[in-house]
Amino acid sequence: MEVVEKEEEEEAVADEEYCGETQQQLHNRRQRLRNRLKLAVIATAEREVQKHEMQISPHVMTALADLTFKYAEELAKDVELFAHHAGRKSVMVDDVLLAAHRNEDVVAKLRAFARNLTKSREHQPEKKRKRAPTKEPDACA
Repeated sequence: MEVVEKEEEEEAVADEEYCGETQQQLHNRRQRLRNRLKLAVIATAEREVQKHEMQISPHVMTALADLTFKYAEELAKDVELFAHHAGRKSVMVDDVLLAAHRNEDVVAKLRAFARNLTKSREHQPEKKRKRAPTKEPDACA
């Protein structure tokens, strides 16, 4: 039990120091994200309910939204760990595919999305890149 409490305490300290934001600012940002996701999940559920002429309780929709947020948090942690393990600071498509490997349908849709994204980028004119700064960039920028 002490290990879990220590990890939570370390996460709280890391959250408090993240990019100079206070713990309250991070909490507010997380709540806004949670609320936006909740609205999106409820809207999607309502569309599906209407499409299939079903009924669903508001409590079930709220629970579904909460579970979706928790799943997204865990997925984000996994993706970050995969990128870190590969020695990168940036998350790549392969990290996301690896994190979602347990669900073949999700992986197939993610691959299709990645292909479409790549195709759309090929059709856009290439932008000139800015010259890299001489000093090491801030991780929060």
